[in-house]
Amino acid sequence: MFENTFLTTGSLLETEHGLVMLLILYGLLTYRGEKLSRWVAPVIVVGVLLSVFTPVHEVTLFWPVITGLVVPPFLWQGAVAITKSGQLRSRLNLLVWFLTIFLVTFSLLQFSGLPLSNALLLGILAVTLVWYVRERNVDRTYLSTLGLIALVVLLVEVDLAVVSLRFWLRNLVSGAAIGFGLGFLGVYLYRKFRKHLKKNYFFFAWAYLTYLVGILLGTSAIATTLAAALVVAIYGFSIGLWITPRSIPVPSKSPFFFYLASFIWIILGWQANTTVEISEFGGILAAMAVITAGILVARRMAPISSENSFFRLVRKEVRVFLLLLGSVLFWPDQAFLTTISVEIALAAAILLVILLRYSIQPVFDLMGVQLSWPSETKEINEDEVEQ
Repeated sequence: MFENTFLTTGSLLETEHGLVMLLILYGLLTYRGEKLSRWVAPVIVVGVLLSVFTPVHEVTLFWPVITGLVVPPFLWQGAVAITKSGQLRSRLNLLVWFLTIFLVTFSLLQFSGLPLSNALLLGILAVTLVWYVRERNVDRTYLSTLGLIALVVLLVEVDLAVVSLRFWLRNLVSGAAIGFGLGFLGVYLYRKFRKHLKKNYFFFAWAYLTYLVGILLGTSAIATTLAAALVVAIYGFSIGLWITPRSIPVPSKSPFFFYLASFIWIILGWQANTTVEISEFGGILAAMAVITAGILVARRMAPISSENSFFRLVRKEVRVFLLLLGSVLFWPDQAFLTTISVEIALAAAILLVILLRYSIQPVFDLMGVQLSWPSETKEINEDEVEQ
């Protein structure tokens, strides 16, 4: 029953549609461009309003192309976030993280009538988003990156639940090895021609190139892109190419990518027609209450700046509300997602982070390069600057 349902063309296309929508929505909510961040909420609201108040428009979208356009920059963003992340300061933080995911999932399941798989995925994304916004750069942990990587794994590795673990691990290791090589090559080319290149544009293109190479070589394109971005960030920072962690190139922060993601989001809203169910709002409100409690508990355990704490809390709640509302409204009716696939994606994301985080040190040791992690550098807190 699982294979027949999951492998039907209609359900695969609808599932890819839904996951791309979630990735774009999550990416917009984590966007940190200096001048365009203020437009994130209006763009999302416009897409939601178009889906509610306009009729259905039949638009033929080639989803593999859209996936290829949005995935590489977000993978790069996740890799750079790993370089700025450190170890958990308290095991209780991990407990609060998992407990909040469980309670948010339960709230969406009980009050919104969502399937368990959808509720679990939204719970992971919502809580990861909160941790991404809540944590300071100097205290950021891997808990703030897992949701994004898990979502990409779920979108790209559609056959992960049916392939052997040995086969996937082999692809993972080979993809990471290729990515390490492409990362060093990217830094070399940029240093050689930097007078004629713009950093953000060059590495924007490099993110797509590494992803494409991973696909063409039949290995894990996710591991290839993550590894390349990790090398660019850490190696460039270690040799002084990036003076501060903030100067590390992140393609998803570019204005062009913001316009691209916003355009796709609005098109998705324009082509769809959704109805707002009162029961769905019940689950969203219950999830918001759980997340608020989780933020307050986590703040007690790992205090951050108390300046404008109330307004910071409101901004976090607004982001989570937009994530849940957009996801519930835009998720295709025919999309098929299993709970086991979400769990495997989260486990794969954790494995990817651990593998890449701890395999890069031996590579640098062989090269005789003193490794310097951006997470070890104190700098102005981007969250506080933005908010």
